[in-house]
This record gives sequence, structure tokens and C-alpha cells, in this order.
Amino acid sequence: MKRITLLMAAIICLATTAVAQISENQTLSTTLWKQGIATCAHYTAHARGFAKKIDEIKGKYPQGYTLDDLNEVYSNQGRKWEKIYNEFKKEEDKNGTINDLKELVTPQIWKLVEPDFQAFMTEHPEAMQDVPAQPADKKVDGENAEGEQQDAEAENAQEPKAEKANNGVACSANLPLWLSIIGALLGLWALLTALSNRGKINEMRRTFARELDRTNANLQEFSTDAADQMKALSIRLTGKAIRNGETEPFMAEPANEVEAATEEAPALYEEEPADEPVVGEAPVEDEENNDEPLNLFMSRPDENDDFTRVSDTLEPGNSIYVLTTFDGTHGTFEVIDKPEVHRFALMMPAENLIRACSGNAIQIPSGNRIVTDRAGEAEFIDGHWHVVVKAIIHYEG
Repeated sequence: MKRITLLMAAIICLATTAVAQISENQTLSTTLWKQGIATCAHYTAHARGFAKKIDEIKGKYPQGYTLDDLNEVYSNQGRKWEKIYNEFKKEEDKNGTINDLKELVTPQIWKLVEPDFQAFMTEHPEAMQDVPAQPADKKVDGENAEGEQQDAEAENAQEPKAEKANNGVACSANLPLWLSIIGALLGLWALLTALSNRGKINEMRRTFARELDRTNANLQEFSTDAADQMKALSIRLTGKAIRNGETEPFMAEPANEVEAATEEAPALYEEEPADEPVVGEAPVEDEENNDEPLNLFMSRPDENDDFTRVSDTLEPGNSIYVLTTFDGTHGTFEVIDKPEVHRFALMMPAENLIRACSGNAIQIPSGNRIVTDRAGEAEFIDGHWHVVVKAIIHYEG
């Protein structure tokens, strides 16, 4: 974007310079030309150390002055002024461009003339389209007119220049100023546009970075939940296999050995046939007992994710979770659904809930009721119930 802005600025500057060159070569109106001649004469006299200040001349002639107006002011200056007057009087009736005016004086004097002349064009735009004045009867060096024919020829020679001035060509003398203003505004607009676009790009980058971080966090959370779900599924399958007695096939070989031994020695067991049905009924009773769940009431986990206090009855002020197990090795737990338990747990959620539960901003309670969305998983290891998969909860009320 910086390169585009610099390129636009360079194009604007080149265009302004080109138009300025063209405008300096355009013919001025008669009034502007005479004003330019008078200004050049005045600053030439000023450079020679006897002319009055320009402010005094402007005060006397607020609508502009000519060389003859200056002659009335400096007529008492003697031969110094008369020489300057005659020098510029020869050029007054010719008409020309700004470049022609520039050639009449030295570069040092033109540095004084140019801003004064430009200011006059800005203050008097009506002078850019005026009817050229008639040639003066008085000739340079006091010579008389040579006749009506020469006057007519001079008048006819001035008509094309007057026509050219009246067609609005001289109006472009003030064009460089307007082009400079337009160029400055365009450059400022380009700069503001570049800065605005840069700010938008930076904001888009920050927004993209935030969205990327959020996506990464969601993916990480999804990966953690997926791992927990797989682990919980493995635990459930293991517990179900134990409850369904899928380990009984491994006992088949010992059972066959007992039957073989019985067949080989029937005499030893002939007196005890009535005991066989009793021995067969015990496993049935145990299998039925395995289908009955066991509920345990747990306190909060410690830093090792082990429940610190386990009881078979609800203990107010200690019990927060209820764990259900069928085999005494694997179980599922959830927050006890009682208001007094919720009040106790929410007193210190960071210690009571975070090690056993997960959820959206659970460290900052936003309600007075705890709802378990998904039960957690626990495993009995080394004499402790250990949290394997955290429960998912949210707050209500």
C-alpha cells in the first residue's frame, strides 16, 4: 500500500509540474500584462534603492496599477526612474506570458515579483478577462505617432492577443495554485486511505489470531474429551465383561479336572450326592447379587485425584458425590442432587469440584444448583477410588 501511495503522489506532482509549465506559456490578458510590467518596474526601482514600498502603491491603487501610475509617483526621481520607465514602456504594449515577464528582470528581482503578481491574480480574478486597452498616444523617448495607419496596424496586431485572452486562456494563470491544492488533497486522501487500510489489516490479523487460538483450544478440549470417552468406554466394557461372567471359560479346565477325578473315583463320592445341588446354587446367588448396584458417598478428591472420604451413607458437610458400582472395582459418580450438598460444594468450587468435574467456567459459580450432564468414571486402585474420567456439569438457578 505504501508503494501505491508513493506512486500516486509522484504522478500528482508530475501532473502539477506539467500543467504549471503550460500555464506559464499562456498569454496574459492586457490588464494582467500591464500589472506584471508595472510590478517588474517597481521592484527594479526598489532594487536600485529609491522606489517606495509596494504597500504604499497598493494603498493608492487598490485595483491594480500600471507603469503610467508609477510614473506619476516617481516622476520626481529624475533620470534613474526615467531610464527604468523607458525600458519597461517599450514592452508594455506587446503582451506576453509569465515567462516573458520573467525575462525582463533578473532572477533575484523575479523572486520578489512572482509572489506579488500571483497574489494580484488571486485577489482580482476579473482582470483575467478584460478588453485590451487602446495603444497609448505617447511613444517611447517622446517620439510622436507616425500616423493613423501605424496605429491601425498596431491595433490589428493586438486583436488576436486580445481574442486569445478573452477566450479564457489567461484564466489558467491561476491554475497552478488550484492544482497544488487539489494535489495536496489527493495526497492527503491517499495517505489517510493507506493508514485506514493498514489499521483494518492489523485488526483482521488480530481477529484471525484470536479465532485460531479459540479453534486450537476447542480442538484440544475435543481431543481430551475424546480420550476420556475412550477410556470410559474401555472401563465400561471391562466391567460389563466381569458382570457377565466372561471369565468363566478360563475356569472350564479346572472344572473338567474335577469331573474327571470324580469319574475315576466314584466310590469316594457315592455317599454325598445330595450336596451337589447346594454347591451349584451358590454361584447363582452370587451372580444375582452382582446385578445389584452399590452406592458409595464420596468427599472431594485430593491432589492425586483420589476421593479422600468414602462412606456407605450420606454425611452432611462431607459427602459431595455418589458413586455407583456393580463389581467394587469400576464405577460411575455424579454430584449428589440435594440443595444442601450444592450449597456446601459451591462454597469452594475450586477445591470441591474442579478435580472431579469439568464444564464451562465451573470455577465461577453462576447459579445455586449443580446439574450433572455426564457421569464421571472412577476405578478402585490401591485401596482408593481414583478419578479416571471427570464428570461434566453446569450451573442453574
